[in-house]
Amino acid sequence: MQRYSNLKASLADDNILVGTFVLEFSTPSLPAILAGAGADYVIIDMEHSSFSLETVARMLRTARGADLPAIVRVPTIERHFISRVLDAGAAGLMIPRLESPENVTEVIQYALYAPEGDRGVAFGIAHNDYGDHREIDGETYTRWANEHLFIVGQIETAKALDNMDAIFGTGHIHAVLIGPYDLSTSLGVSGQLDHPRMVEAVELVIAKAREYGVILGSYVNDFETGKRWVDAGVRLVACGSDTFLFTCKMTEQVKMFHEYGRKE
Repeated sequence: MQRYSNLKASLADDNILVGTFVLEFSTPSLPAILAGAGADYVIIDMEHSSFSLETVARMLRTARGADLPAIVRVPTIERHFISRVLDAGAAGLMIPRLESPENVTEVIQYALYAPEGDRGVAFGIAHNDYGDHREIDGETYTRWANEHLFIVGQIETAKALDNMDAIFGTGHIHAVLIGPYDLSTSLGVSGQLDHPRMVEAVELVIAKAREYGVILGSYVNDFETGKRWVDAGVRLVACGSDTFLFTCKMTEQVKMFHEYGRKE
């Protein structure tokens, strides 16, 4: 069985979970560093990175050792991405550009074991910590794995907005995270996150998530700009990314040293 914390249980208790995206720094130790910093989870991004599956698998191994739930954002809905990152030990999936209930059905087909889905079965590998497969009760384990898998759907297009009832109505999307830049582009107001169309769209997603009991997630840059999302009901906070956090901290420190030096 997986050793790390259960995302579903933590969010059911109305906790606020804070994590970040990893999309540039491929060192396997990064999840352990984030765990040491107090992060509640990590999102390993395969959509906007050049990470190979082998790179992701190494980070997942470290995440499990550090008791840090790792969600993998797959680049697209395909069996060889979804099933393999789960076999490598991912605690959850993030699905970009989710647009229809048919998309959800396809995800479930690849992500869940029978009878709910058609995920291939292999025991004694990374997802169950290399335990002796001869000692595993397959029926109990596959049922447990299906129950604990955490799926985050991203609403990123105008088509997705039109289909939210059908998407959330499947009951298989546990959390939703808006992709603000993709969504604003789809709505014809690229990058204009305060445009009335975007404000209306975000409000609609929030309302639909509440209606269907789906956990609200949001990308934020920092606490000061992100606390309004927590006030709006967000419980899954994705704070920045590895590159963003590093750049911000380095910029801050460099500026202070330069300013101090000019005073001498």
